[in-house]
Amino acid sequence: MPRKVAAGPVDPVRSSAVELFFDLVFIFTLGRLSATLVEEPSLLADAQAVIFLLAFWWIWYNTNLATDSLDCERPTVQVLIICVMLGSLLMSINVPDAFGDQGFVFVSAYLGIHLGRTLVMALYLRGTPAWRRPVRGIVWYLMSATIWFAGAASSGGEARALWWACALAIDYLAPVFGWPVPWLGRARANEWRLAGEHLNERYRQFIILALGETILATGNFYRLSPRDLQDTTAFLLTFWTVVFLWWTYFYRTTTSLAAKINTAVDPYRLNLRASYTHLVMVAGILLTGIGGELMLKEPDAERSAGNVVAILIGPLTFLVGRMIFEIWVFDRLTKHCLAAVVACLALSPVAAQLPPLAVGLLGAATITTVAIFDLTHRARIAGGINPVSGEDVPLRQTR
Repeated sequence: MPRKVAAGPVDPVRSSAVELFFDLVFIFTLGRLSATLVEEPSLLADAQAVIFLLAFWWIWYNTNLATDSLDCERPTVQVLIICVMLGSLLMSINVPDAFGDQGFVFVSAYLGIHLGRTLVMALYLRGTPAWRRPVRGIVWYLMSATIWFAGAASSGGEARALWWACALAIDYLAPVFGWPVPWLGRARANEWRLAGEHLNERYRQFIILALGETILATGNFYRLSPRDLQDTTAFLLTFWTVVFLWWTYFYRTTTSLAAKINTAVDPYRLNLRASYTHLVMVAGILLTGIGGELMLKEPDAERSAGNVVAILIGPLTFLVGRMIFEIWVFDRLTKHCLAAVVACLALSPVAAQLPPLAVGLLGAATITTVAIFDLTHRARIAGGINPVSGEDVPLRQTR
């Protein structure tokens, strides 16, 4: 049964063909981000990459909310998604040139996507209790637009990064506070009808995209390397790490996210938490790929703290994202995941004295250990779905 355009989802819904087509842009986007960091490693480049990632994620996440309420079989909705796809592609092409002479192009595409999509949503939802959602969004995007354009007009990468960071803070904090708008008030939980199955599937698909891009980038880097013993070791370590990132996500992390969203008192707020924490996990996957490329680039480089930051931080960031996800969404703390994060942090000073390949081995071993504990825990509670038992410590009573 297709989704009703103005009434939200009615049954568990699979991702549509146009959504999968839309995702193709982000393979290119993630590749541009990782290539930029490998080519120009610096604190400013890191800050710019974070801004790019936040901007692209916000487009992907809010487009999912739109497709969760709209019938993607309608030609008008498909045209909308394709227009968002084109705007995202224009933004991706201008990475990292947006901090040069293409700032207005980047900002215009970003705001055009959000305002255009939100305006279409307002037209589709008119006459329903949900029409306030997109109207509030339009008001808030117009507010942040002034900051975005001020950044585009500024000179210097540091000033532009600061302006755009403030604009992104407005975009990301608006839903946290319920998009308060005079006469419309704040968003209420009963304004949202979300399909947990659809949203859960979309998150899983993006994680696959990030993992796939990491494998493609690492494989291409290895293809261009001398392919000696050190290069081969770096390639295999990265592949090993990516495999177990996939394992820990798909065999543990989101097996009951759909049911949690469907039964939540405030499904939008729960989904927002899932989005923010998935962003951290995606960042960890990208950093893992960047670390692998740096190992291939300089497998026998001199020992330095930079090796730890570049190589070990990928798996560590992913585990932090997973741990926060489980706390925020499932109200539990997985003890072996916490232990792995603490161990990585504690071993960082020691790892700073090791060559890149040794640091990569440490990261791979850490994520593998977590996966093994996940597997043994899953075996002990076979038949349950994300139960709070054994290694999982409940933080508070779930609703």
